[in-house]
Amino acid sequence: MKYLCMLFGVMYASIAQPDIYGSRASFLLHNDLRNWMSLSYLSTNVDDAWRRRVENALINQGDTHIYIYSQNGDDGIGNVSPQSDWELRLDHLNSRGLRPVMWLMADDSPNLASKPLSYHKSHNSEMVSRFDNKVDGYVIGLEVDEYWSAAQVREMVADLKTKTNKPVGVHLSPGIKLSYLENADIIYLQTGFNLNESQFRAKVTEALSIGKPVIVSEYHMDSSSTVAKRYGDIACKMGAVGTGNGRNVELCGQREAKKEKWYQKYGTEMVVGGVAMATLYAVSRYDLPLTIRATEETYQIGFQNPIGNHTVGIEYGNMRSMVTYEFRF
Repeated sequence: MKYLCMLFGVMYASIAQPDIYGSRASFLLHNDLRNWMSLSYLSTNVDDAWRRRVENALINQGDTHIYIYSQNGDDGIGNVSPQSDWELRLDHLNSRGLRPVMWLMADDSPNLASKPLSYHKSHNSEMVSRFDNKVDGYVIGLEVDEYWSAAQVREMVADLKTKTNKPVGVHLSPGIKLSYLENADIIYLQTGFNLNESQFRAKVTEALSIGKPVIVSEYHMDSSSTVAKRYGDIACKMGAVGTGNGRNVELCGQREAKKEKWYQKYGTEMVVGGVAMATLYAVSRYDLPLTIRATEETYQIGFQNPIGNHTVGIEYGNMRSMVTYEFRF
């Protein structure tokens, strides 16, 4: 008896996708020529021409991410409330290389702050169900210590984490309040404005000492200014994992992607080629009719009749690729 067995399996590597580690945003662009805040991108008070100008400005800054509100009372910047066209808007941002970070609550919005936490939990649940695959993370709110207690913030963060695996950040008014940050995945640090370099470094050092990832997100009113970019570079060199008000350097806490081996990269092609050759061999040798069974996740190819004790089959699935041929004579 001769025995021939060929086993061909390919496992696919998990390659890191773009995320907020290393993120680069410029959410404040206030100078003599413009008075823009990217958080208002989804506002009903702005038009698409304004949005294109903001997009182009951020892209020219080298940004990888854009900060956007999911709700905001009309505080003079623009009302934001969920709309039916937001999927298209977020898809558009992603197509331009600007990954959204969604800020789930605005400051200076007493009409929203006065609502019960149940309302905000429901809002956050809707945002996750609609947009989780289109964003790289969430921030529970802008300057949350101005309208919620530390216990309320922890409750909101904990609730959101039951709905998403994306990182959940907390942003405060200038300074560190540990009780607000206990269950945050990321600290979105506001250092305050008009600081000299020594003061800025001290604020960043204090945040980094907590041991959580820090995105230094708010430190200058004009993200395009020389000073803002210099401070962003300093934050990255100190150990921040992202910036929100501009920088020059590219590297800023990015997570290293897993290296893809050649057989992982070409796994599908190898499987298809192997299936074709082995199947042709089997069919031509034994002149057997094929049967094909397909599901949403796998394909199975086999023969109507066994070859004595022989087994010939193919299985191809989304999660793995496996081809097994076994011939006994």
